[in-house]
Amino acid sequence: TNHLDMESVVWLEQYLARWDKILLLVSHSQDFMNGVCTHMIRVTDRQLVYYTGNYDQYAQTRKEADIQQQKKYEAEQKDIQQLKDFVAKFGHGTKKLAQQGKSREKILNRKLEAGLTAAVVYEHQTQFQFSDPGQQLTPMLTLEEVSFGYSPDKILYKSVDIGFD
Repeated sequence: TNHLDMESVVWLEQYLARWDKILLLVSHSQDFMNGVCTHMIRVTDRQLVYYTGNYDQYAQTRKEADIQQQKKYEAEQKDIQQLKDFVAKFGHGTKKLAQQGKSREKILNRKLEAGLTAAVVYEHQTQFQFSDPGQQLTPMLTLEEVSFGYSPDKILYKSVDIGFD
């Protein structure tokens, strides 16, 4: 859509919104995806993650899932640390405490074997800042005596002078 005029973008969006087949679309335009897409696929960590809805719904669902995943990760880490602390503190005490320590150690090992929730990894985002260029000389670009054609015998423009502000 970058190289289309607005009228063409609107036409394409309306046409694709009625498309009744599968279309894999890669776009930078959130507005365009909101108007066209009913499902989203995110490629992350060599896996495909499927979402239903347009781009805004995908972004909200993903944000909520990331929050839940991070909370689960933090709760698991806290629980694991408590189990480790208990085993370290009481694992070799009296017979009763040693039994409780071994029991907690088994719980810890089962949790580790079952697999843990990964911490949320946020993708790197780059922000650009452009300083104010101040007053620019005009024209910014000047072309003088320019000729253009597809071949030497088919010249379209000859001896053109043009400046771009």
